[in-house]
Amino acid sequence: MKKSMLIILLSLATNAFSQTTIEKSKIESQSLNKNVINAAIGKDSTAGVGAVILKKAKVKNSVVRSQSLNENVINAAIGKGSTAAVGSVVTN
Repeated sequence: MKKSMLIILLSLATNAFSQTTIEKSKIESQSLNKNVINAAIGKDSTAGVGAVILKKAKVKNSVVRSQSLNENVINAAIGKGSTAAVGSVVTN
């Protein structure tokens, strides 16, 4: 993995990094979310719209930023340990 990387995303997608090391990097998520339903249903489930989700990731000397414009968004996490995010940076 390169020591520095730039990820710029202009979409409705969620960016998930699981059990990895992010070092000396810049991660940016920019999104426009209109009329969206986002739901994490079930035990330990994760759902996101325009979010950066760092699940069990180690972040060192890095910048992580999420900028989003959200209109008419429904966001729900249903179930033990579930996470639902809209336009967020989530670490767990």
